[in-house]
Amino acid sequence: MSPVLTIFSAPKAFRGHVGIIQDNAIRSWSRLRPAPKIILFGAESETGDVAQRVQVDLVPDVAQNTHGTPLLSDMFSRANSMAAGDVLAFVSADIILGQSLIEATRIVASWSNNFLLVAQRRDVDVRESLDFDAGPDTALGGISARGRLHSPGAIDLFVYRRGQYAGMPPFAIGRTAYDNWLLWNTMDSGIPLVDATDYVTLLHQNHDYLHAPTVDVWNGKEARENRQWIKHWTNYYTIVNANWKLTADGRVVPATAWKYRTARPRQALSHALRSTRRLRTRLKTWRSALRYGS
Repeated sequence: MSPVLTIFSAPKAFRGHVGIIQDNAIRSWSRLRPAPKIILFGAESETGDVAQRVQVDLVPDVAQNTHGTPLLSDMFSRANSMAAGDVLAFVSADIILGQSLIEATRIVASWSNNFLLVAQRRDVDVRESLDFDAGPDTALGGISARGRLHSPGAIDLFVYRRGQYAGMPPFAIGRTAYDNWLLWNTMDSGIPLVDATDYVTLLHQNHDYLHAPTVDVWNGKEARENRQWIKHWTNYYTIVNANWKLTADGRVVPATAWKYRTARPRQALSHALRSTRRLRTRLKTWRSALRYGS
């Protein structure tokens, strides 16, 4: 039987705590049934060691931008040509997956020819290697209860139909905006954006960012280059911009809950607050000067 999913990711170097949690994540993917095809992009020697041990495909040579950062667009293109089936999932390398993702993919793929399935993650503290011998769901049950649901702006799972993002701009991996673009481009293309948070268990293992201490992933030059492809602040889509929802009992229904209906107004308010932050700071300073005579 062909794999339901082809999962691809771009892990960091497998060192220290980051190495432990990435190893946990990738081993959880390998235990899904039917077994997905797994593709790892990266030239680190430790990545090759993991690829051999977990039996995944390794792609060490990835196109880079002028700063030497791998391009997500090249990974999507390469994964598209290497995929074992017609559904792919781009997943952050610190995300533990359970069998619910396979079932969610089956449901949504049979519901629509094209789609993008996303889900909010739960943040958990994991410091040790996890045992998946009894299957990923057994380990998930032990740690998901203490997980905390993250905001809908953090997107670590993208499940979509093969060939859907052939025209992706040259986004630098690990910098801001590419995830927002994927959601906005999906909706702008008339493709259903499905929020599967209520159905899919998605565990993010917390970590620090010491692997890139000098990189400003939000406001640096590469981040600004990524953001140019968003074109307008109204296109910064998050999971609550979804127009469809996969319910806990496996039904695909319109996303009509309050959080979805108020997504755009809240985005406009947030933008207004950001754009007036400098003015408000100056007014606060002026009022303080008047009050205290300084």
